Amino acid sequence: MSRETIETLRRAYEGFGRMDVPAILSVLNEDVKWDATDAFAHRGLFRGHAGVSEYIQSLSEVWEQFELEPDEFIESSDGKQMMVLGEIRGRLRATGEGVKARFAHVGRLEQGKVVVMKICLDREGAERFMEG
Repeated sequence: MSRETIETLRRAYEGFGRMDVPAILSVLNEDVKWDATDAFAHRGLFRGHAGVSEYIQSLSEVWEQFELEPDEFIESSDGKQMMVLGEIRGRLRATGEGVKARFAHVGRLEQGKVVVMKICLDREGAERFMEG
């Protein structure tokens, strides 16, 4: 995977923290499969740019404040997958409660675009998905 692809993914994660939909969609294939079925919250399976936009909108309805900070990008040996580890921080809109948690995502890439994004609870879940 090229350094350019990693930097593009990094910018998309920065955009996610700002809820910048165009920045996020810029790295996703138009027919992306966004699998949040194992996520802590905001679960579901979303397809395409419209589905991802719907997912992001659901986040902004729940979170008053939301930050997503990736701290590690790990490429698979074949260069077709990228695991991203980091931390989310935010404040829930309904209660004002602060939340801080780790995240693990796996992106499957084709021609520099994410075709599958899997949201996992932890690194072990992400590793299992990468193996499967």
